[in-house]
Amino acid sequence: MYEGVYDKADRQRHLRSIRQLKERDSMAFEHDYLYSCLSILDTKAQSLLSFDAIVLAASSIALGTSPNPFGVGDALIVLALVMSGISSSLCLLVVAIYWTETSQLEDEEEVFYHLLHIRNSRTIAYRVSWLTAQFAGFILVLGVILAKVGA
Repeated sequence: MYEGVYDKADRQRHLRSIRQLKERDSMAFEHDYLYSCLSILDTKAQSLLSFDAIVLAASSIALGTSPNPFGVGDALIVLALVMSGISSSLCLLVVAIYWTETSQLEDEEEVFYHLLHIRNSRTIAYRVSWLTAQFAGFILVLGVILAKVGA
């Protein structure tokens, strides 16, 4: 909860550690590069959350207007609703706030390994979320079609 929030003494130490990044150009570049990767993932996850919201809304509307609430089509629409919810939950893992801690700034290797680990785990979460969202969209369309033909 308080990650990245410092009291007065810790704030001064943290700022000194950031200033030392500037003195070591390669470290500053690597740090900025890895954070830019996290920013790209954040942006993509926001877009995917919007897509998930559309699928969730469309699924809810389709279920509410279904003539046969117990058919195969409706089961697929419910599955699409669940898959979209799972995709959204995975996206929330991607957009979690992360601040580099002071101790990590002071240790060149630790900060990069940690940021790389975060980037890798969020990339996997995003990719699984993206595939889940695509599956949810496909299942929704199939479910609506089957619900309309009465299957």
